[in-house]
Amino acid sequence: MSSAVRGFVGGDRVSDVRRHCRSTDIRCEPTGCRPLPRWTVRDWARMSDGIFEELQRSAIDIGNTVGPSDFSEAMSELKELEQEVLSSGFPDGERSWLLFTLSSVMNDLATDAQSIEGLELGVEWARGLINSDKTPETIAAQALYNVGTGLASIYQIRELRDLDDDAEQLNPLYRIENAEDLRAVRRVLRSAGHNEYSPAPQRSRALCNLANTLDDSGRWVEAYTAYTDSLREDSTNGNAAGNVTELLRRRLEHGTDQLGHIAAVYDKYLLLAKSLRERTIEVAGATVADRWDSLETIGGQGHFSHVGDELDPYHRWIVEHRLALAATVEGLGGHDERWDSAGIVGVVPASSDEPVPPIFAAMNVLKAEYLVARRLAYRGQQMVREATDTQHPDDSGLYTDTLDGAFYGEGPALLLLAQRAALDVLDKIAVTANEHFQVGLSPSKVDFAGFWKDKKTNEPCPKLPAEGRGNVHLLALSELAADLTDDGMYPNARLLRNAGTHRIVHGTHGYPTGPTKETFSTVDLDELIEASVESLWVCRAAYLYFVDLVDSQLPGVESMDGIRLLSNQV
Repeated sequence: MSSAVRGFVGGDRVSDVRRHCRSTDIRCEPTGCRPLPRWTVRDWARMSDGIFEELQRSAIDIGNTVGPSDFSEAMSELKELEQEVLSSGFPDGERSWLLFTLSSVMNDLATDAQSIEGLELGVEWARGLINSDKTPETIAAQALYNVGTGLASIYQIRELRDLDDDAEQLNPLYRIENAEDLRAVRRVLRSAGHNEYSPAPQRSRALCNLANTLDDSGRWVEAYTAYTDSLREDSTNGNAAGNVTELLRRRLEHGTDQLGHIAAVYDKYLLLAKSLRERTIEVAGATVADRWDSLETIGGQGHFSHVGDELDPYHRWIVEHRLALAATVEGLGGHDERWDSAGIVGVVPASSDEPVPPIFAAMNVLKAEYLVARRLAYRGQQMVREATDTQHPDDSGLYTDTLDGAFYGEGPALLLLAQRAALDVLDKIAVTANEHFQVGLSPSKVDFAGFWKDKKTNEPCPKLPAEGRGNVHLLALSELAADLTDDGMYPNARLLRNAGTHRIVHGTHGYPTGPTKETFSTVDLDELIEASVESLWVCRAAYLYFVDLVDSQLPGVESMDGIRLLSNQV
């Protein structure tokens, strides 16, 4: 079985900054990893006169008895087993399961031995299963998980080797400069975490792996959701509960907004992690369980979640999808009328007689346009849901029936407009960064996808001091932009935006083409709703990461002289 294990080197004080040490353990149970629902090891053993069981046990014995110092010999033995499996003439299901077991054992041993060569071979075996049309879907789904964890381990080994011996934390500049490999890790783990053919505990572990990767890159908004999704798939995953506690601990150290709320959520997940100690030991080991046990609750009086008006469906929708523009992880962030409160703390003006710095106006515009996009998406979803297969009564348009299952009207149009508007806000975040950090590019040549990293030099943009705490927030924005491309985690968002802007897109109850680069594209209405929500969710994350980036350039709280602060409107 596999799990992402998060450990820490250093003292136990909450204020310590530690190096994050990940290991991806792929452990096989005595019965051979996790038996498939339709076939059991016993069934296969009968079918193959015991040869299957013998090969399975041989692989597992290697995994259970070989140490890192003997890895080369173990790798040779696993290669021999692979050749025996391929030449044995087993039925497809048996052959696939044995190759999956070999991939799991190889990844496990290679991780312990810190062998990139071994991990690449384990990933290659898993990819071979995924690419074969003879592999049962349940095995292919679990092989996808092996690909994700194997790639994550390869990246981690290279990343830790790059650190200086006295380094106390990961280097965000390394991640910016080596973004392509980590983007592949995120894409595969997200796919594995949402694969319906994979067992729920494995989906949970994949999502926990994904969340760890996101959190290490400062992407706390997305990481929190991935951790809670992991717990939704497996409510006993104490490692996910502990890791989300660690995320919240660092947000408390960040210390600028919503601290009472964050403290309340921190206490909830810490108590959950402590209650799941035995499961954490099973998944991640005793050291990690001891880490969660060593943390203490805060006992804060904040709200776990401000839900607003529980009778207001708009409020409920925002809470459900975490779309409040506040530095919260649950709920609206406050009970006041104006609860979309996220904003920069202040800035250091260029001179004492400078008028109000333009960053304040820009943040107001970004927020307002996000709120409009959010309301458009809600209204579009509402109209589509209420109309079902007919035209909404509030829609005054008279539309031609094109006899292909297409659905026209204000509802789908609102969803497309909302999705485009949210991604327009992303581009304007980049334009604002270009202006505020005096990068000097022409605003007409700035967009979110290409701004955060110089394509020629591979260096971050804007260029902040190498030791500055702002680089992790710059990394978060850079990675998020990379994940909006064709080979990122959110490939459909920008493609749908481009199609909706320059070409003809409409919803359908028939057979959708999905977003394309052709003149006409059709999108399933449910998928269109999901795309509009995801675009808003990504936009919210980018706004909050940008707030963190701007705030990171301020001096410490002990030296607030010269900082321009403005009060909120009333």
